[in-house]
Amino acid sequence: MDGFCATLRLPPLQLGSMLLRRRAEFPVECISWSDFQHCPACTHKVSGISLRHWRYAWSLQCEVCGSELSPVRRDPATHVHLPTRLRTRAKEGAKWLRLANRHRDRHAGRRMDLTLQASGVLAPELRHGALFSQNRIDRFKALAAINLGMTRPLLAVALLMKNDPTVERKLRAAFPHRRKLVDRLASLAGKLRILSVWSGDNLKGQLKRHPAYISASPQPEYLAAAKLAIIQLGANADRSELLKYAESILQTARQRSVDIQ
Repeated sequence: MDGFCATLRLPPLQLGSMLLRRRAEFPVECISWSDFQHCPACTHKVSGISLRHWRYAWSLQCEVCGSELSPVRRDPATHVHLPTRLRTRAKEGAKWLRLANRHRDRHAGRRMDLTLQASGVLAPELRHGALFSQNRIDRFKALAAINLGMTRPLLAVALLMKNDPTVERKLRAAFPHRRKLVDRLASLAGKLRILSVWSGDNLKGQLKRHPAYISASPQPEYLAAAKLAIIQLGANADRSELLKYAESILQTARQRSVDIQ
């Protein structure tokens, strides 16, 4: 470092601020070894420019002009519309990745690494290198997976297992040392299947008996009570407990004339 400073005639602090610092102890690779994205607006103004933050896996927008960064090579998904939900989850995943890397949070890094490994097993396009993919959809999916892995990891995988019976087999083959975790996921997926079947049968019966009542949309106060119950008990709580807690919230609010919306 001192030799470089002497050659370039720069103080160590200034030279350090110009370098890309890799954290060897962080499990997830966050800095690309080469340019994989750029800002079309900035490169149009200054030909050949390459900014440091363009190489970060969590960078989705240019810090200079605010434009969305684009792949260096031709994006095969250029004309594919990115769903709003995918964009939102990808941005949240990018925030999780940036904060964990800057705070040197190895626990969060291991959790993200495991999430990306599981994603790679379930979706081949999300295997190693997806965070720097030239396909925007694949890259956004990888960042969205990080967000789900940091917020609702069990529920996200259980939903995949519910919809695809082969997911459980793939996970067991890829993670033989995580048998208890896969058993827990399989149990949760089974409960989700039972719940969806029960809800569908129950809804069909109610539609036959009370078609006019079922077609009406729920009142805002009921939705607000349900959201509060989910926040308090968690999305993985038993459905009957959620309903009871939401009913108690609604009754308390009505007795005290409190607006819960």
